[in-house]
Amino acid sequence: MEKSNTYIFIYSVVMVVIIATLLSVAAFSLKPAQQANVKIEKMQNILNAAKIESESSDAVAKFNEHVTGFFFVKNGSADVVSPAEAGLTDTFNVKAAGDFLPVYEIENDGVGSFVVPLAGNGLWGPIRGFISIAKADCNTVLGTVFDHDSETAGLGAEIVKEKFRSQFEGKHIFKDGEFTSVKVVKGGATNDYNEVDAISGSTKTCDGVTAMLFDCLNGYAAYFQSVAGGSAAPVETVADSVQVETAVADTVKNVQSLN
Repeated sequence: MEKSNTYIFIYSVVMVVIIATLLSVAAFSLKPAQQANVKIEKMQNILNAAKIESESSDAVAKFNEHVTGFFFVKNGSADVVSPAEAGLTDTFNVKAAGDFLPVYEIENDGVGSFVVPLAGNGLWGPIRGFISIAKADCNTVLGTVFDHDSETAGLGAEIVKEKFRSQFEGKHIFKDGEFTSVKVVKGGATNDYNEVDAISGSTKTCDGVTAMLFDCLNGYAAYFQSVAGGSAAPVETVADSVQVETAVADTVKNVQSLN
């Protein structure tokens, strides 16, 4: 028997409502694991910048083992601000911008470093990452991590590759006491202290990396100089603030089951 238009309409509406409900329930139930996955990826990037390898299964443990402090530097000054004073206690949802710049203090086999986040613009969209600066001189780059949203495959997207990132290791962000940052140079680096080779055919993306490094690190320059000169204000114990929330640790198993 031929179904009426009313029946077809009601049937369609009911099916749409059922499917939408199921999708909403699935999205809601997976949200904690998805959020944990994002935080675990950030932990891995922070550790990777400091030359500490980790997997999703051990990122939480290694993060809490090696990250000994989390605090903020007032942009453009040597002033140190605790997360509570800055009103920004979330260890992960912070950016390298604004009045307070986040710092992750890391110890690895007796080598101390400061890891700070980076954010800028490439050719087609945002680029970001982390950079590790040696505590011994607050000048030498220990490692970097870069990421992007939409740079060109085989060209600008190559900023994520080890071949490009490894060039930054050992470079300096100061010369003769003056902040220089690290530059990505088209046609090849001309010196050993603060230049690296650009990726062929990706001038705009590489220029974006150069600008990102200068703009973000410049806000920390006064603090790094004060630490290197022994005049930095003492940092109160803030190690507790980097202990990953129980909610994150509790959902690691869920994340592993999704991977």
